[in-house]
Amino acid sequence: MLNETLTQEEFEAIYQIVRKYKENKPDEKYEDYDDFEEPIDKRLITSILKKINKNIPKETKEEIDKDFLRKRYHPYNNEIDKKSYSVLENGFDQLKTVEISYFNMDGAEFKKRKLDIYYKSRKYTIGYCHLRKGIRKFRTSRIASAKLTDDNYKIPENFNKNRY
Repeated sequence: MLNETLTQEEFEAIYQIVRKYKENKPDEKYEDYDDFEEPIDKRLITSILKKINKNIPKETKEEIDKDFLRKRYHPYNNEIDKKSYSVLENGFDQLKTVEISYFNMDGAEFKKRKLDIYYKSRKYTIGYCHLRKGIRKFRTSRIASAKLTDDNYKIPENFNKNRY
């Protein structure tokens, strides 16, 4: 047990370090991942984060978390969620509305949207957004999750992906 108390600044720094480790920790299936000689158990990371959370202000924690999300969904990071992209492909192929969780950079938060997909690529997904009631273009890498609905749609005959 530690005999010295950490300062607020030290708690915040430790929180950032542990969050970064959690974000970059390899899955157990990557046995030859060089950056981590022995990955730390996921339960231990979760336990450390919970304890640190009790010692830093809520607003500070939220800002640190938002910074991590902004880095993950930054425009230069085009990493897409494979499971979500598979759902997008199925929705497009079957002409089924898809409910997505989309990351908003400004607020650093996720918004649920229903989307009729008119065009999709690994970079952009274009379609009718039921929330905004219009055709919108989404960065595919910012779609955190997706699920198929039972609603069908038709792609308008005059739709041209190049207008978006």
